[in-house]
Amino acid sequence: MTSFFQRLVAAAVCGAAFSALPLAGAHAAAADAPSLAGKPVRIVVPYAAGGLADITARLLSDHLSTRLNTTVMVENRPGANGSIGTALVAKAPPDGHTLALVVSSHVFGKSLMPDLPFDPIKDFTPVTLATRTAMVLVATPDLPVKNVPELISYVKARPNQLAFASAGNGSNVHIFGQSFADLAGLRMAHVPYKGSAAAHVDLMAGRTQIVFDTLGAVQPHIAAGKMKLLAAGADRLPLYPDLPTVAEAGFPGFRAESWGAVIAPANTPPDVVNLLNREIVAVLNLPPVRKRLEDAGAQIVGSSPAELQTLLVSEEKKYGDLIRTMGIKLD
Repeated sequence: MTSFFQRLVAAAVCGAAFSALPLAGAHAAAADAPSLAGKPVRIVVPYAAGGLADITARLLSDHLSTRLNTTVMVENRPGANGSIGTALVAKAPPDGHTLALVVSSHVFGKSLMPDLPFDPIKDFTPVTLATRTAMVLVATPDLPVKNVPELISYVKARPNQLAFASAGNGSNVHIFGQSFADLAGLRMAHVPYKGSAAAHVDLMAGRTQIVFDTLGAVQPHIAAGKMKLLAAGADRLPLYPDLPTVAEAGFPGFRAESWGAVIAPANTPPDVVNLLNREIVAVLNLPPVRKRLEDAGAQIVGSSPAELQTLLVSEEKKYGDLIRTMGIKLD
């Protein structure tokens, strides 16, 4: 009896030890899982407040704070075509606590500024392509044209008398405006502003004549009759299905569109990147977030890090070649 009891106790002890192994493994796995809790996460927006990048970052901040169990703050650091704020992120510790939300002009950097203090590709880790954004060509309401062919005829009859606006030297708005002018053979002045909002004021007042900008940024002015819609920059728009694209108006291959992407400093650990990607994509797909961004003219993407990396590399080459052809340089 005693021998049987001893064997029973020994078996029970061994069984308990064996059953505890997976639990210990689970605790170890949980301990190894990445966490950003306990230290704030900063999303740097290297542009002025109020644009789509700023709106996107603030929507992410509102929901990520709960999902990551830490404070997530947005910091606007505009200047030098986004390079001031982006340089801060390039130099930040690669721990997931400092991110940037950049737009398509991010990949223009080396072509515009040979002395750029960072490499737009090598000095960052891609997290996700958050959105794609439709761009449109709009004109001051008093300009006596209704479409691209009429615009071209009107401008060609008045060389060097008219101007296109932009959100700043080297901005995507500048690049697309200059590209269109070059393709169409238009002799127009370029007037840069500190952000789209300032450019819109002068356009509506007739001090400049046209601008390429995101649909979300100009839609309220179009609806109010303060801007005239001439063409879609890339694809036909659900909101204006009868509006031709610039390509359809006689310039095949022309595309003016923007995007917003989340990037982190180079060498951010893959498990941290995967955590950020998973949570950011989940936030982007929340119904109120999706609706707010779609109302602003954005299309939700939520890509993988690898997909964003491919985009960054291809767009840097595409627009770098274009910028060099146009001879645009920033001091």
